Amino acid sequence: MQSPYNIVDVENSYRFETNFGAVYELTFLLYPTVNTNGDYLMYMFNIEVIKKGKPCKDDKIRITVEHVLSIFFRENVNAILIVMDSTDNKQNARQRLFDNWYKQSNYNHVEKYEAACETNELQLLTMLLLEKGNPFKSQIIEDYFDLVKINFYS
Repeated sequence: MQSPYNIVDVENSYRFETNFGAVYELTFLLYPTVNTNGDYLMYMFNIEVIKKGKPCKDDKIRITVEHVLSIFFRENVNAILIVMDSTDNKQNARQRLFDNWYKQSNYNHVEKYEAACETNELQLLTMLLLEKGNPFKSQIIEDYFDLVKINFYS
């Protein structure tokens, strides 16, 4: 799969600019997990708008994000966490967007698990992405739901 937008490597991140002037940064940060044996790692995946562009519906953004995630899975046997919090009250919209992207993607080899949890201040909507053939799949799923139980250390 080719990326429709030119991707630039930045430390722990990938950056791209859309045809409409928006600049996105896709970041993978190591997430401390309840996993104590060190067989795999979990990475928090974040999409940040560095520069706003002209508002429009641009499917090339989804395809570019999908491309970056495919690079991650090609190079790792690890898992990806996506945590959407309620600080700006857009967590439900973000979850719907990710759900739609997942349904439209070519990710028949990647499984998605979802859970929600509440802290005193925030609602957290979370997703776990991992490859179906991951040798640590059952442990990763167990650790993910353990993180949900403790509200992701909140």
